Amino acid sequence: MGVVYRAQDLKLGRQVALKVLPAGSSDNQEAIERFKREARTASALNHPNICTIYGFDEHEGQLYLAMELLDGEPLDSKLSGRPLDMRLMLEIAAQVADALDAAHTEGILHRDVKPANIFITRRGSVKVLDFGLAKLSPEYRRSRRHLDASHETRIEEHFTSMAGTTVGTIAYMSPEQARGDEVDPRTDLFSFGVVLYEMATGRPSFPGSTTAVVFDGILNRDPVPPSSLNTSIPGEFDRIVSKALEKDRSLRYQTAADLGADLKRLRRDSASRQGVIPAAASAISPDAATVVLPSGSQVAVGSGAGLGVGVVIIAAIAAGVGTYVANRGGESTVTELAQQAAVTPTPLVESPAVNTANPAAPPPAPAAPPAVAPAAIAKPTAPVNGTATARPTGTAPATAKPAAKPVAPAPAPVVSRDAEAMQRLEVARAKVANNLNDQALVDLKQIMVDYPGSRAGAEAALLSAELYEKVGRTDDAMAALVEFESRNAGDRRTADSKLRRAMMLGRVRQPRAQFQARELLGEIVREFPGTPQANAALNTKLKIETDRKNLKEIDPVLKVDVPAVMVTLRTIIEQFPETPQSMAARNRLAATLSAIDRHAEAAQTLEDLGARFPGNPMEVWFRLGEIYERRLNEPAKAKEAYAKVPQDSSRYAEAQRRLSRR
Repeated sequence: MGVVYRAQDLKLGRQVALKVLPAGSSDNQEAIERFKREARTASALNHPNICTIYGFDEHEGQLYLAMELLDGEPLDSKLSGRPLDMRLMLEIAAQVADALDAAHTEGILHRDVKPANIFITRRGSVKVLDFGLAKLSPEYRRSRRHLDASHETRIEEHFTSMAGTTVGTIAYMSPEQARGDEVDPRTDLFSFGVVLYEMATGRPSFPGSTTAVVFDGILNRDPVPPSSLNTSIPGEFDRIVSKALEKDRSLRYQTAADLGADLKRLRRDSASRQGVIPAAASAISPDAATVVLPSGSQVAVGSGAGLGVGVVIIAAIAAGVGTYVANRGGESTVTELAQQAAVTPTPLVESPAVNTANPAAPPPAPAAPPAVAPAAIAKPTAPVNGTATARPTGTAPATAKPAAKPVAPAPAPVVSRDAEAMQRLEVARAKVANNLNDQALVDLKQIMVDYPGSRAGAEAALLSAELYEKVGRTDDAMAALVEFESRNAGDRRTADSKLRRAMMLGRVRQPRAQFQARELLGEIVREFPGTPQANAALNTKLKIETDRKNLKEIDPVLKVDVPAVMVTLRTIIEQFPETPQSMAARNRLAATLSAIDRHAEAAQTLEDLGARFPGNPMEVWFRLGEIYERRLNEPAKAKEAYAKVPQDSSRYAEAQRRLSRR
């Protein structure tokens, strides 16, 4: 979007950041309009968590934007694939929510909320940057309270170039943004939810190596809860993120203020849990201990002047026994109480008394605790008027019930092998989330050995491949994927495995590796047609064939040798006929056909494109008119095509001029 310099304001003597368009952008009208948009929208906002705009001007034909100079780092640098501390994460998140709330209150949508546009200063304050993709919301456009919305530059919401580039950053788009629908403030809240997920886990919520895979995740899949990847995350944070990432925006957070309130409440509650000391514990000395009674209540005991530990513990147990029995509403044996509390009784020794007449004198030796026969241990009777009384067990009345037998502890629940395997896999994932990669690899290898053919074993193989690739051990990563494919034939994730292998091969700039990658991508397209993996494979194959223009194939329609890219474009159109990728593929196929002088086929492709996607921004009808007029010499069809050029098209005036001369 721009180049930023550190500069000095000569009039006010202050340091500023000076943003200018990159070299070569002076003729790019779209870049200029976005630059102006950033100046207009950001300057309308005055908030401590939004970067302040000082001025916007032009010098010798160069537009520039003067803004607040910040000292710190962007959030994406701070993350670097690692989760943030919970307290820091909530502090950053609350400030970002406040900034979005301020922008939305002014009717401004950011539309590009991502870690790179969130700046953390050295003092810990947060600044939201880069309103270059901002726009006025539909409601704001009707109200016209502060800015004249009619001056807003119109840029196509979905595609901004012939290649079909989407406005915004793909990995952080909302579902409605990815579909090209009208957006409102809730689109920023979805993007913010993606950022929250990444701050909590260090991972993207919708990972993918290609646009198609990421889009499929955004539109159709829910990410795993953050707490499953980072065990320090509370369940309430899972709920907040889940609500922010709702596909249906009517079920999502409706305002940034609501989302911010939940984050601040969680921050407060987390601080309370970590920093508050119970009153009973704070009233005693540091060397005190706490006894947990069967009722669940806690009693603090310590060295206390003049009171022995034994006396205090006896009193505490007596009080706890009474409360416990009162709650049970009946009799209970000491054995039962001990089992409930999971405590093994130990001899109680009173602390030595102090000689008040001669404090320097050594205290008397403690008396040995008296032996207590089991029959003399007091047990509570049923409560009378809410108060438990005690009587010796040896003097029970004739009507007393016999003592209950000790209750055997409940057997531990039996864990199935599959559940056990998944538990071990989650432990390995937690280690990965905390960058303990070597330990995680050892765990994953053992899971694959101990649970062959299981779901956990399959996922362990895939995760180990991901780790090997992350640390640059490509050969080991490829071997892990091949092993997964051989052990899990028929598994739906085989397509993902093959796709990842193809991506690794594609990055090797050698003809042999490029050939193998292309063959592997073709396998995915044939074996898994119409799937997101096939879509991703086609897009990757398209990139390889674009880079290597000498690749040729027999076109199934023309029956002649053509650039291989044409065959791939036809496959995209065939397998994904109603998608945005199909629209871009038809447009490119028409251009490629014209380049090899197959103008009739190019015209037919454009006709089909215009009929299927009437709202496209590709000037289809004007281009079609030119082909009919200049290449095929069909003036009637040319006139018909020119007449279909929409009024908001940049070629509308030219189309009308050509119509008028006929």
